[in-house]
Amino acid sequence: MTDEELRQIIKENKQILDDIDKRMHRIERKFVWNTIFGFIKTAFILAPIIIGAIYLTPILKDYVKIFNPIFKNLPATLQNLGQVSEQSNNNQGAVTGEAELMLESFCDPEARQLMIDQLCK
Repeated sequence: MTDEELRQIIKENKQILDDIDKRMHRIERKFVWNTIFGFIKTAFILAPIIIGAIYLTPILKDYVKIFNPIFKNLPATLQNLGQVSEQSNNNQGAVTGEAELMLESFCDPEARQLMIDQLCK
């Protein structure tokens, strides 16, 4: 190999390395921008969820107060329904007792007033 051939090979290698360097720089920029926009996308998704949770909590508390008597009687109701299905052929009195229990929870004056206040705002 002559001196001229070595210079030519070194020049070609230098050009190839410069081209690779340019490509790597473009790839690095794309990674940085993808990371930045990834955080922005995440913020756009999480921000409304967090704000909604903060502002909707008082409203949901009022609705929970409205249905609180029903929720209190629900375990007993479910238990009685299981017993009623087993005894349905023998005794129909348990069904009327269950209906009375549900009516009591729906006819609670506090629950009714809360419901009226919420719906008539």
